[in-house]
Amino acid sequence: MISRVGIVGGGIMGSGIAEVCARAGLDVTIVESTTATAGLALERVRRSLEKAVDRGKLEPEAATRATALVRSSADIAELADHQLVVEAVVE
Repeated sequence: MISRVGIVGGGIMGSGIAEVCARAGLDVTIVESTTATAGLALERVRRSLEKAVDRGKLEPEAATRATALVRSSADIAELADHQLVVEAVVE
């Protein structure tokens, strides 16, 4: 069973994949090329979850749980123990 998902690339597509996985209860790590862009990717997921709550599409508790399951990094080696890694880098 998959419980840990890695996403390489935290743009619109990567952060969306991360959000869906976190809402499903999976631990998610988003990897970006720099610490700064990794932080932006994490913030993109948080903002999207907040918008879902504001629109009545998601309960605040569910958003809090999903947010807690997502982290970001600039070190791709952190994905070594993940069962599934998705590449979502801009071409």
